[in-house]
Amino acid sequence: MSRLARLLPAPQRAAPPPRRETYRAFATTVHAVQDLSPRMRRVTLAAPQFTDYLTSRADDFFALLIPGADGLALPPEGLVGTTPRGLVTAIPEAQRPELRWYTIRDHRPDAGEIDVDIVLHGSDPESGPGSRWASRAEPGDTVGFAEGNGIYNPPAAAHHQLFFADITAVPALAAILGAPEPSPGQPRPGRTAMAHVEVPEAEDIIEIDTDVAVHWHVRGSRNPGFSIPQILDGVPRGQIDYAWVCAEADLVKQTRRLLVREGGVSKDMITFSGYWRRGAARN
Repeated sequence: MSRLARLLPAPQRAAPPPRRETYRAFATTVHAVQDLSPRMRRVTLAAPQFTDYLTSRADDFFALLIPGADGLALPPEGLVGTTPRGLVTAIPEAQRPELRWYTIRDHRPDAGEIDVDIVLHGSDPESGPGSRWASRAEPGDTVGFAEGNGIYNPPAAAHHQLFFADITAVPALAAILGAPEPSPGQPRPGRTAMAHVEVPEAEDIIEIDTDVAVHWHVRGSRNPGFSIPQILDGVPRGQIDYAWVCAEADLVKQTRRLLVREGGVSKDMITFSGYWRRGAARN
């Protein structure tokens, strides 16, 4: 190693955050249902386990275990797993609930409750089990919950952050931007950050309590991803020091490519997740 290399600071990277060592699954009860927009429904879930539940990041996700025709089947009481999927596979296949991933939008330990914001695609058989369940959910209904993790993990020195989301990632984005400490030891993003959100219609725009400049891009009849070329407008190359990109898988791929090639963002400084893939279910 050269003398110059020894003197240079080690490059920062957005390392994957630590994951839980074990995971629980348990039954919850629907406490309330609220429509935030024609396409977004908030479901409040209650369970005693939420009083001691520890979130790892503001964008913590979990597995919603959707009851079948014979009700909700769960792993044997007291059983914990090393992954959420592994825990669910402990349920006999014939009784195994459908699994869909969602973000914890808000957690109220004192009340033993969480809020979950779910994008509605309809209630017909083609709409998907998560949307069907949320469209019909009523107070008193039972649904399962399997613990998950969060992925937002910027380095301490990441001040110029960029966020990109589609409508399915709006709950996670809103949770990050509104949290006092969205990642351990990390203050909420402020005026030096920016967020871009692509949504189908103007009615999908929601209010987010944040100092971050949130740019809403209403797609209308345009192709998905039409907004991606605009996200670096006016941004000097190399200024973005951390990016969080969560959306449909192909939009994530396009956004990452733009950030790296045009924005000069290191691949190691991009946290990303393809929440879904067009034409395929995520389970």
